[in-house]
This record gives sequence, structure tokens and C-alpha cells, in this order.
Amino acid sequence: MSDSLAISCKCGEVTGTLHDVGPDKGDRYVCYCSDCRDFIHLLGRQDDVLDAHGGTAVYQTRVAKLELNTGIDKLATVRLTQKPTTRWYAACCNTPFFNTINKAKPPFLSVITECCDAERRDSVLGPSRGDVSAQEAMPPLQSAKPVSNFRMLSRVMRRIFRDTWSGDWKLSPLFDMETRKPITEARRVTAEERTRLDQA
Repeated sequence: MSDSLAISCKCGEVTGTLHDVGPDKGDRYVCYCSDCRDFIHLLGRQDDVLDAHGGTAVYQTRVAKLELNTGIDKLATVRLTQKPTTRWYAACCNTPFFNTINKAKPPFLSVITECCDAERRDSVLGPSRGDVSAQEAMPPLQSAKPVSNFRMLSRVMRRIFRDTWSGDWKLSPLFDMETRKPITEARRVTAEERTRLDQA
């Protein structure tokens, strides 16, 4: 079963659609890693995005499933560490949108489900498959639903393989296909900023 799901920033400037998504088309998780949590704190959106234990709800899908309709020029990116993870948000209202890597290949897309249609996201995306980095939850989870790293990675790699060999990686609206770089240059978080975020 699959469906389309509208996405939007809080103020409505940035809009788009996730096509052909559902429980059998991607993977929904709650991530408790400090990097995801710090990103939300950086945007000042912790009160309406993070759960009671500092978790961020995400949906991993193929890059070809994403369509952006309006406000593409409002998208901004930030990198919190030396890792290639690039985090996307709407600069107009600091709504978090996506996690990718810093180049078009290998193609990877994780959607922060706060940007998805709140009335339909649960019915379309289905329940979470589990808790990622549950050991980093703050305060600690009493009954975490662990995720097998091997299983999660194998599912990611199947999507990367499909988008790569089909050529669908070229359909991602987040990258310039000539340079294979993100359409917006990422801001680097300073060591001082990261320290303050870790203490938040």
C-alpha cells in the first residue's frame, strides 16, 4: 500500500509532496541521537518537534519520491559535525525538513515527519519500526524498541542501489545535478555553538 503525502513548513512558504510512500515503501523511526536533537534545538523547535525523551520522528525513503512545489529558495542547510550529514530546514520559520549527505550520490533521504501533513502522516506512513540510538535518549527510555543496525542499513542500501542504478538519483530536487552538490551551501556550526547545544 502506498500514497502521496503533502509536506509543508509551519508558515506555508515551503511546500511539496512525498509520492508513493507508505510502510512498505520506506522506514519510519524515532531517532534519539544527539546530532538530531541538537539540530532541532539549533532551530528552536524542540517544543513542537522532539518527543518527551528528545527523539525526532523520521521517515527514510527514496530520493526520487520527493517533489518540491514552492519556496525552494527558502530552504537552508547546516552541518553540525565533520560527518557528511547535511540537515535541511525552512529558513522562513525554522521548520526542519530533511537529512541527506553532502552530495547527490549515494542518494539518501530521511524526512523529518514534523513537516508532513499532521492529519494523514500516521495513516500513510504507518507506525515507527523502532528507536534509533535509544541509549542517547534524554531522559532515558524505560522500554525502548531497539532497531537492528544491520537491518536498518540493509534497507537503506537497497533504496540507494535502486535510485543509483535506475538513474532516479537525478530526480532529487535538493541537488544540482551538474555539480552534484546541494542547491544551498551549508552553514557550519562552530565548536562553541555545539557545546551550547549539547548542554541545552
